[in-house]
Amino acid sequence: MKLRNKRWISVAALAVMLMLTACGGSSSEEYEEGRIGDVMHSEFFDFTVNNVYICDTYEGYTPEADRKLLVSELTIKNTFNETIPMFDTDFQAQWNDKDDQENAFANPVDSIVSEDQLESEYDLAVDEERTGLLIFEVPTAFDDFSIVYLEEFDTGETGNLYEVFFTAKEAGVSM
Repeated sequence: MKLRNKRWISVAALAVMLMLTACGGSSSEEYEEGRIGDVMHSEFFDFTVNNVYICDTYEGYTPEADRKLLVSELTIKNTFNETIPMFDTDFQAQWNDKDDQENAFANPVDSIVSEDQLESEYDLAVDEERTGLLIFEVPTAFDDFSIVYLEEFDTGETGNLYEVFFTAKEAGVSM
């Protein structure tokens, strides 16, 4: 499930969107779309993006110039029949940058910013559920984002793409 190429989700999302546009549909067996609070059901686990917000700093961490922090709280529950390895980079933040779609994504920050963050790598036991934060550096020019997960199998093949869309508000501003 670990990302092997940081651009794969962007490319896969673009390909799925083009397929859906060509077919005139809004969903297929290969793509599942949701919103904040929706439970997304993958082959390995269920996940929910519970809450998101943007801020300039978080617990002393400040992003690079022209960036802000997207703080997202996720709940992940293993629904598979064995323990699964998880990585924070299983999830990406994406935005719609028409001028630079190839780079319109971010992986979670490498730094440990909060004790509430999901670990960069962990095992999720059968029926185990974890709730934690993923923190991303995103461009200040955007407010509409998605959290994306693409299934990846031991065979190297990819499965379904899951995308949760939202407009991120500043911390303390109700959604």
